[in-house]
Amino acid sequence: MRFSCVFLLFSLSSQAACPAWPLVIAHRGASGDYPEHSEIAYWQAMLQGADFIEADLVPTKDGVLISRHENELSQSTNIAELPQFAERKTRKKVDGVMVEGWFSEDFTLAELRQIKLRESKPLIRPANRLYNDQYGILTLAEVMQLVQRFEQQHGRKVGLYLETKHPTFFLAEGRLLDGHQINRNISEQLLQQLSVWQQTQHNPVYIQSFEISNLWWMRQQGLQKYQVNAKLVQLIGDISGTALYPKSNFAEPWDLVSRPASTQALLHQQQDFIGKAGFHYGALITPAGLTFLSQYVDGIGPWKEQWFAKDKTPASPQQLKSYGLQLHPYTFRAETEFLPTTFATLKDELQQRYQQGVDGVFTDFTAIAVKTRTETCALKSKANHLPD
Repeated sequence: MRFSCVFLLFSLSSQAACPAWPLVIAHRGASGDYPEHSEIAYWQAMLQGADFIEADLVPTKDGVLISRHENELSQSTNIAELPQFAERKTRKKVDGVMVEGWFSEDFTLAELRQIKLRESKPLIRPANRLYNDQYGILTLAEVMQLVQRFEQQHGRKVGLYLETKHPTFFLAEGRLLDGHQINRNISEQLLQQLSVWQQTQHNPVYIQSFEISNLWWMRQQGLQKYQVNAKLVQLIGDISGTALYPKSNFAEPWDLVSRPASTQALLHQQQDFIGKAGFHYGALITPAGLTFLSQYVDGIGPWKEQWFAKDKTPASPQQLKSYGLQLHPYTFRAETEFLPTTFATLKDELQQRYQQGVDGVFTDFTAIAVKTRTETCALKSKANHLPD
């Protein structure tokens, strides 16, 4: 009996190895099991215990924010097979890269209601194709309604983790199929919509972006102007400095490559740090970069393949906390193609990251992340389960 009690205490102690209770962020919903950004993916993620559901936001032609990972729609919908839209196929340069297909900004919401969602990784997730062509595109308003309905039915509040996709393209560079400039400030539009929503709803909100100037504007002006309560997160792509534009547009914040008028306030105020050409994400992980980040965001979302490369991080969670920054790495997936060679399963990978003190994880597999958190961090306080 004494041995059993000692073993139980040891087991419970080993579970209390998480410096923080990490948030589980359902990346595009439970997208490992269902087509991404679909109603079923979001709903199942919430049922599985997600703290936040993530929605990537792009605009329609008539200015409605919809939940899609990209404004090019053919990878995750059936639009390429719809004869009524065949002539809408075109080529555009998005963040410096030529892309061919059908783009959200060339369709009204009424037209997009004719489109159905499909699995975006059909070769890796063939089982998810069973749900192809069953669900339609969701607007941001409809995603908001989903979390409200879930809370009403299940008594648990779920947060929104929202990403502004290609804000410089939509505001200053992109053109519609007819040649007219898109000219939509999706960052401001998002705050306007959140301002109305938060008059009656108090779900926690994060806003994230791979660009910098829109987040800087939100911190300096936007959140206060629209009385929006949200935490801001700087997404970080390639930090090696070896895959710079034009070879890649994943290594540099596009707004600092393009430098439209919307970046001028930021460039003027931070000219000593980011005023020079060739600025890339790696600069944000230096002491000067972390100091800069602490001025306008509450956390960072780094690419986990680089952040944990050889299990040596550029900055520990404890170091980041000294700058007031949370750590939410992306994206944790269960398939062998996405697992580091040092881990046999997603559970193994998540367990180590939880024990290292991450504040949250983006994952396609909500159920695994929630179960692993319970088993790994069971004795830790859940006081910070959701931010105020």
